[in-house]
Amino acid sequence: MEIMKLYLRWSWRDLRARWLQVVAIALIIALGTGVFAGMGGNATWRRMSYDGSYALLNMYNLRVKLGESAVDGSRLLSAAQAIPHKDWIEAAEVRLLAPTLVEASKGEETILVPGQIVGIDVANGGPHVNAVYIFNGRGLNLSDAGTNTAVLEYHFGKYYGLPATGKIRLSGEVELDYVGQGVNPEYFMVMTENGGMMAESTFAAVFVPLETAQALTHNTGMANDLILTLKAGADLSVIRAEIEQALTAEFPEVAASFMLPGDDAAYNELYGDIGGDQSTYLIISYLFLAGAAFGVFNLASRLVEAQRREIGISMALGVPNAAIAIRPLLIAVQIAILGLILGLSVGYPISQVFGQVLKGMMPMPVSETPFLFWPFARAAIVGILLPFLAALYPVWRALRVTPVEAIQTGYLVAKGGGLAPLVRRMPLPGNSFIQMPVRNVLRSPRRSFLTLTGIAVAITLLVAILGMVDSLRDTISKTKTELAQDHPQRLEVNLDFFYPEEWVENIRQLPQVADIQPAIQVGGYLSHNGVKLETAIDLLDLDNSLWKPSLTTGSRTTGTDGILLSEKAARDLGVKVGDMVTLTHPLRQGIMVFNLEDTSLRVVGIHALPLRGIAYLDIQQASLLGLDGQVNLVWINPATGASRAQVTRALFSQAGIASVQPVTAMVESFEEVFNLFFSSIYLAGLVVMLLAFLIAFNSTSINVDERSREIATMFAFGLPVRTVTRMCMLENLIVGVLGTLAGIGLGYAVMVWLMTQRMATQMRELDFSITLSPATLAWAVGIGIGVVALTPLLSMRKMVRMDIPSTLRVME
Repeated sequence: MEIMKLYLRWSWRDLRARWLQVVAIALIIALGTGVFAGMGGNATWRRMSYDGSYALLNMYNLRVKLGESAVDGSRLLSAAQAIPHKDWIEAAEVRLLAPTLVEASKGEETILVPGQIVGIDVANGGPHVNAVYIFNGRGLNLSDAGTNTAVLEYHFGKYYGLPATGKIRLSGEVELDYVGQGVNPEYFMVMTENGGMMAESTFAAVFVPLETAQALTHNTGMANDLILTLKAGADLSVIRAEIEQALTAEFPEVAASFMLPGDDAAYNELYGDIGGDQSTYLIISYLFLAGAAFGVFNLASRLVEAQRREIGISMALGVPNAAIAIRPLLIAVQIAILGLILGLSVGYPISQVFGQVLKGMMPMPVSETPFLFWPFARAAIVGILLPFLAALYPVWRALRVTPVEAIQTGYLVAKGGGLAPLVRRMPLPGNSFIQMPVRNVLRSPRRSFLTLTGIAVAITLLVAILGMVDSLRDTISKTKTELAQDHPQRLEVNLDFFYPEEWVENIRQLPQVADIQPAIQVGGYLSHNGVKLETAIDLLDLDNSLWKPSLTTGSRTTGTDGILLSEKAARDLGVKVGDMVTLTHPLRQGIMVFNLEDTSLRVVGIHALPLRGIAYLDIQQASLLGLDGQVNLVWINPATGASRAQVTRALFSQAGIASVQPVTAMVESFEEVFNLFFSSIYLAGLVVMLLAFLIAFNSTSINVDERSREIATMFAFGLPVRTVTRMCMLENLIVGVLGTLAGIGLGYAVMVWLMTQRMATQMRELDFSITLSPATLAWAVGIGIGVVALTPLLSMRKMVRMDIPSTLRVME
């Protein structure tokens, strides 16, 4: 017991003597465990939030869609409630859904987008199935039934910064007062019918009482949607079959389709995206943990090696090796305990910051971001083991030498060792004060390599993380630039059907319009050698038009059998310019009848838009679709002095207009979400900077301790502190340059892997640019070279206060 007390007092003395280094190492562990805990909980938080949100709003278990057919709502509900197993139904409600145009205003800005009227049952505090959660304002109640009162979909209002309450107009010049902004489970993520994600900029749902929806659509008492929740233990397949049989008997002329929650686009996307996002976060967190691990190993091992003389003296006095090992391992215990405490202190706030970023990226009625014990515990276990593992090797190494070798100091240790002999006869520039730092780096290659590698790992993390941000930003910027080209005010006008090309002359005659470009847009598929991709097919005048795609390869004049593909589509299909692809496209057989047709087309060009799912044909090829002389899309360039808002207002009164929006609207909605993601990445970047600083600070501090006799000798010969500090800075500069160069190279490789293997898998439709911005390189150089080179300035106080006689008083 007395021996243990002695060891504890001894280790406490070591802690006080090196408290800054111990705290720095513990903080490195804390940063690694904190980031791992913060990023590691992303999947759990999302699943908890999604589960809670869907449960809170009572997401349907079964939905029956009647499409364009509307039937008597009371009969529809009664038919469902009269099935043999009606006692399995917990709740059932009918709705009326109808497409519309939504016009909203914010100051001088006019917004016109396609939308949907969602008529809901507000009786008895409803709706009870697929309820509407109110973020701003108030919800609908029974007193609103039959009035022009609505709740605006929250994501649309948030994107355009609309007030909590206000006025909107629907098709037919109908004005509604919206009293709040909210979501139901189908709009946790806004997706269009053709699969467009993050479509809050281009689509607006309007929740109104069922009676109001019936009045707006002239369908009094009618409904076209039935949603049900079932009791626990209910057999869904039995309920579905019974409802299908009941509806066939009650409404034999109406075809119904059935949906489960997994068939909902938003539901499927939210849950399906969890795994991919989490894998990316985990890769980043493991990189952090690896960086922290290497930093701890580097610094803890050097801390133990600094006690080399004391270990040698103990060996000379006959102390057993096991007893000698206890003291440095007790230092590891101190570091581990302090790292655990700091890890909890750092991990909790970091996890909460990541939680807030998650809430901003995907606002949900229920946002669960508790501190998760297990991700932190896994990282903490590694943090506890690291100091021991880092201490074991240098202790074992020190115990393998003879006591005389361990006690040697100064030049005797370096005699004949390292790489210094290689440059003994090599002429180095400068005087001795410049040559000595170079020789110091070379005479202890293992120590220099460990420090260099620690810095390289930190810079690798920094470059990889900030490089992801650079690549995403560059991809978004290229997309916006290509879409805007020379007409950044260009508007995209979607028509509600196909119209003769002469029809758009009505738009051309508007005084707010300078120029127009008619086009056709349909959906289809591209296939080649068994690979099939969904695509949007745009037909426009590729020779003389307001806008045309820029090409990276090939020719814009397509003739009669050519198609322009994106670079990613060509790469995924395995084709190049000159190859043939099969285009599956609609072919008009009647006014409202389209069949799918396969046509072989030659790839004549690769366009510059980094979106896989867009292909271009010349408007002369409209005969392939049976749409000669028809258009359903018009691009507009506003007249001089006319704003987008004025053009939008003028178009709202035109028949056949389905939506009006800037051509970059969809990209800007993605950009807004990415900006929230960037905030979490920037937080990780700040942690990396602190990690690099701590590694550099500890390396310098330990260097000063290891070379205290050399430094004292130089002071004894009259060298000023500034000269010695400058020599230390030069030594750090050499190591920092080498570590930074290695870190930039490794970081770029890691970033390329993350973008091509992880991000490209998660977002298959985007062709990501791979780039490093000058700012990222500047940060890497500033941290890896600038900060590392300047850290010796923090040791000047220790050198100024050095007791030269006692430092030199060592028996050899």
